Amino acid sequence: MAITVPDHKTGVKSSFSRVRKKVIALTSMRSGRDDDGKGVLKGKASRGGRNEKPKDFGSGVQEAEKNKLFFFEGCSYNFDLEDLLRASAEVLGKGSYGTAYKAVLDEGTVVVVKRLKEVVVGKKEFEQQMEFLGRVGQHPNVVPLRAYYFSKDEKLLVYNYMPAGSLFMLLHGNRGSGRTPLDWDSRVKISLGTARGIAHIHSEGGGKCSHGNIKSSNVLLTTDLDGCISDVGLTPLMNFPATLSRTTGYRAPEVAETRKITQKSDVYSFGVVLLEMLTGKVPHQYPGGNQHDVVVDLPRWVKSVVREEWTAEVFDVELLRYQNVDEEMVQMLQIALACVTKLPDMRPQMVQVVKMMEEIKDKNRMSSESESNVQTP
Repeated sequence: MAITVPDHKTGVKSSFSRVRKKVIALTSMRSGRDDDGKGVLKGKASRGGRNEKPKDFGSGVQEAEKNKLFFFEGCSYNFDLEDLLRASAEVLGKGSYGTAYKAVLDEGTVVVVKRLKEVVVGKKEFEQQMEFLGRVGQHPNVVPLRAYYFSKDEKLLVYNYMPAGSLFMLLHGNRGSGRTPLDWDSRVKISLGTARGIAHIHSEGGGKCSHGNIKSSNVLLTTDLDGCISDVGLTPLMNFPATLSRTTGYRAPEVAETRKITQKSDVYSFGVVLLEMLTGKVPHQYPGGNQHDVVVDLPRWVKSVVREEWTAEVFDVELLRYQNVDEEMVQMLQIALACVTKLPDMRPQMVQVVKMMEEIKDKNRMSSESESNVQTP
């Protein structure tokens, strides 16, 4: 889920309104109702149980009923498609997979609606993937998919709204005077949570699943600054070459050649996110970005600095104010460099990355506690 926020909101509501009109027109046409959409979607959307397959949803009912939102088990939202499309909305950003809107419904509920583009799979494959995402999202470090809508012309996904924003914005937003820096402990907490979320994704589907679009703008934050990975499971639905072109900076070198997303390419992308956290550098150019903060190939730049034994020059200047974290920063840098090794087979698995990060965190916490317990004679 991208977070590049436009400088203005001109046309935002009209854009979301066009989505509403398009979907309502489609359901009206199929149900034989008037074009204004009145009476198209009465009642609330059905909640699907864990064992109920989305592809079986709505069998035996009228065609218009099949165009309701499908809600996953455990979702407490109480609105239907028409409520959602009538909501006031603003663009959060345009990312690799589509446009994300912040939608505020009449009763005050706030959700994120992602309007997908370039979906190349049919209804059956789409719904099977949604069923899978419903399971994967049951982890504290994965942004859960709450509902979805499918038609020939529109594919909408509904997620919880994360008011704390993304790692990208916390690292790079409002750089300069007056900015509140992201402290070291928070950076480690966010990064470790993200690693746990990716490791969970890799454990699903018999240990063969991958993400394919890991970047700091897809690391969303809870109010307690726990890192949660978003845009999970969308890569298989998309026009892959087009998606590839939008992941510059985080993409593993072998992906451009093989056109294959793997768990080891995910590890590389996470390694770039770790380097971004450590250096404060953006691994690609973004709209409105400061040119001096951008590094075209962040792993290569970091390796060149370390090779010249200027390791201290690698770290974000905002981290220099924190005491007694130098060793931990270097240890995290070593993990990041292991993740961005050029040869995929030489990279660690995400479960190993999590373990290494946890060991560093625990070791340094114990060291700090030991120092604080030393009594002066």
